[in-house]
Amino acid sequence: MQVSEFLGKKVLDSNANEIGKVTDVDLLPIEGVINTITISTGDLLRNKHFQIKPTDISRIGDYLIINLEGSQVEEMVEEKEEEPQKTRLTLTKED
Repeated sequence: MQVSEFLGKKVLDSNANEIGKVTDVDLLPIEGVINTITISTGDLLRNKHFQIKPTDISRIGDYLIINLEGSQVEEMVEEKEEEPQKTRLTLTKED
C-alpha cells in the first residue's frame, strides 16, 4: 500500500464507530517503517488530532480499523489538543 492510498482513509474504532480520517503519516526513512499515524477527528471548526502507533491498527481495507475503543480515543484527544509537530526532512546532494 502506498502512503497516498493511506491518507484520507476513514478510521473506525474497535466497535466500528467512525472516529476520523488519516491526515498524516510519520515515516522512519532509514528503516522504511511507519512511526506514527495522525488521525483528525471532528469537523473543520472543532478539528482535533491524535496519533497512534502501527501496533494500534487491527485491520486495513476500505477503512483503517484500530484496536482502541471510542473512550480511549477521547482520552488521547483530550491529552493533546494542539496541532502535532511536523518534522521537515531536507535532502541534499553530496559531491
